[in-house]
Amino acid sequence: MGAFCKFCTVFAKSGGVNNQPLGQLAVRALDEWKNAKQIFREHSKKLYHGHCVVDSNHFLSVYSKQKLSIINQLDLERAEQIKSNRKKLIPIINCVILCDRQEIALRGHRDSGNSNNQSTNVGYFRAILNYRSEGDDYLKHHLEEQGRNKYITPQIQNEIISACGEIILKEIVNEVNNSRCFTVLADETTDIAVIEQLALCVRYVDSKYNIKENFLTFIPVNSLTGKNLAESILSGLTECGINCNFLYGQGYDGAKNMSGQFNGAQTHIRTTFPKAIYVHCAVHLLNLAVSTACNIQPIRNCLGIIEKLYIFFNTPKRHNVLLSCIENSNIDIKIKSLKRLCATRWVQRYDAVYDFVELFDFVLEALELISDWKDSSGTAIEANMHAICNLLVTHVIVRSF
Repeated sequence: MGAFCKFCTVFAKSGGVNNQPLGQLAVRALDEWKNAKQIFREHSKKLYHGHCVVDSNHFLSVYSKQKLSIINQLDLERAEQIKSNRKKLIPIINCVILCDRQEIALRGHRDSGNSNNQSTNVGYFRAILNYRSEGDDYLKHHLEEQGRNKYITPQIQNEIISACGEIILKEIVNEVNNSRCFTVLADETTDIAVIEQLALCVRYVDSKYNIKENFLTFIPVNSLTGKNLAESILSGLTECGINCNFLYGQGYDGAKNMSGQFNGAQTHIRTTFPKAIYVHCAVHLLNLAVSTACNIQPIRNCLGIIEKLYIFFNTPKRHNVLLSCIENSNIDIKIKSLKRLCATRWVQRYDAVYDFVELFDFVLEALELISDWKDSSGTAIEANMHAICNLLVTHVIVRSF
């Protein structure tokens, strides 16, 4: 039987330390006790023995949970770094979300360099971020000291927007799949880059029995045939993660490639999902009905008068007369000017007619005041006043419209 050093036996590395080979008490037992004390003293001075004692103490500290292991210390440092990065990113993400919700552009004339440069329009995003940093020392230090690693470049902004879009889309898809019944809505349009694309939306009832309509995505299309549009719609739904087995309705406009009985997109979709009933979009039908109604002579004349009056008052001098009539009336009214009739959208036509009806009395008063002018405006007033007198006859039609 011989003696071993408990530290070196367990923790000594093969080959020793700094070319110092492992000796007695480490790899060979001490079985000669005559010079044991001298051997013990020499062994305690060995470099590898000192390392083994340190390793042993560290092991016991970790085992007794007095200290963290190296791996855990590295993990802790990484966790602190993640926590710090998140603390920096949260206000940046909130600023991006704020700009998106308010539908304002993020970037200005310049979106690089010093954000505090007051001589250049840096855009809403950087301006809001700088304003917010005044009450956040951590954010302010990050923006001033981090150099190029500030996470506010256009690329980071776009990544944040994309991430937000993915989160929103995931929530919508979960709601649609949980409802187990939905209708697909789609309409083809051409964007500003002259690219044909399909706007894809869904209509469903959520868990609280609220009817919802949500946009999913834009799908580029190369062909506008009914078959290709049907394939694009189904592939778009599938790529978003929606279970098409729950498709029970389709809503499109009346174009033949969408609504056709034989080769329309709705027909091709029903060959795969026969329960997906097609319904002509009610808004498109209403738009067609309103457009046809606008061809009736009294309504056409009425809308023509409203358009003429908009053009007449669309000068600073005449508009100021109308504005003074409104302000001197002591009536709390938010509408301050006439709107122009939109040639294509009936909703905006309604707004124009509604504003005209609300300002009708003020328009008459302003026309009477302008009629005293000694310029060409006075002559134009006679025609407008005559037209408005005729308009009184069709006032009931205006309110019904």
